[in-house]
Amino acid sequence: MKDLRKFIKTTIREFLNESVNTYQILYDVAEELSKKMYCDNFGSCVHFAEEFVLKINETHPEILNDFFVIEGYVNWEHGDDIPQQHTWIELKDGTKIDPTYEQFTKYGWANYSKKKQKNTLD
Repeated sequence: MKDLRKFIKTTIREFLNESVNTYQILYDVAEELSKKMYCDNFGSCVHFAEEFVLKINETHPEILNDFFVIEGYVNWEHGDDIPQQHTWIELKDGTKIDPTYEQFTKYGWANYSKKKQKNTLD
């Protein structure tokens, strides 16, 4: 029984450390890329997302399934009630990685909304 407890504790600890390391890698890549890009103009969100996926694929392809590229909208104070198309990275826990979001928030409130999924027939 003692060996089973030790195994469970070790397995949980390894799992938690692996998740923390994966997220740190994703944050580090995002920070590296955002320092090299001007993320405050039209279309930079898509460019950032493309570069992010390419960099992860090049350096850590084993974690490509640990995040999503989201195509959605940003509703913002100066958008005249017209949502702006936007792209961002979202981790499985819901955390967003989006250095381009500041272009909306520096002028007032802003919030994300995802595009509605289309129903498909198989």
